[in-house]
Amino acid sequence: MMYKVKKQNILMMLKFLINQELQNFHNNEIDNKYSKFGEGFIVGDDLKKARISERIVHWNSLVKKSFDYVVNKPSKDVLRTRLKLFKQTPDCTEVMYENIIDALKGYLEVSNLGSSEAFIDLMNISPDKKDLTFDWMSSSEHLDVIFNEGKQLGLISKESTLKQWKKAFSGSLLTDVEQINFTGTNALVVYMFDMMNEQRLIRYSLKHNKVIEVITGITSVAQTRDKYQNSKTGLPKGSDDVNLILSNI
Repeated sequence: MMYKVKKQNILMMLKFLINQELQNFHNNEIDNKYSKFGEGFIVGDDLKKARISERIVHWNSLVKKSFDYVVNKPSKDVLRTRLKLFKQTPDCTEVMYENIIDALKGYLEVSNLGSSEAFIDLMNISPDKKDLTFDWMSSSEHLDVIFNEGKQLGLISKESTLKQWKKAFSGSLLTDVEQINFTGTNALVVYMFDMMNEQRLIRYSLKHNKVIEVITGITSVAQTRDKYQNSKTGLPKGSDDVNLILSNI
């Protein structure tokens, strides 16, 4: 039941973004199409609403069917066929395509398919050059505190530098971020990011799992989170250490 809810949440977030992209795409397309008739020609809102509504229904169905198809047959060939289908759809924008890839990755993870051909192939897709890392929303001193105390408690390796740490939370290009070596368990590291988001020190987006993957090197963020959340305590071992660090912020 929990997996079903998590799948629905992934689809809801993706559909929201797709719906916004479709509205922008078709509003602009219709305006450009009829602009040749002169400034006095006004396109009725009903035409735009009908077009957008039709495409939203189409995309909602396409996404759900395609995701379930890949889950049922998680091979590389099936994945690439479905991605090609998305890409060749005329109103598929770059933003839509990138977020479909990230959402599908999470969809496979919560379906316990983190080691499948399809998931591995998705992981090999490099971050887009426009993707950004987390933007730190508190003071620089607080960021320093988390880094220093994380080292003292053995969560962050001694080899990692403060410069690397600050870059990971600079809101800059994700491709410029250098992976940080964490010595805590994967579950505890993911929990730390989840708690920073909960305390509004960072803000999660649809691509937050991807950002955590790049910063930490953890290749199954959604699955790791799902495991600790569905454990007996609902928390990873060592969570008190993370809570102690963040309580000083």
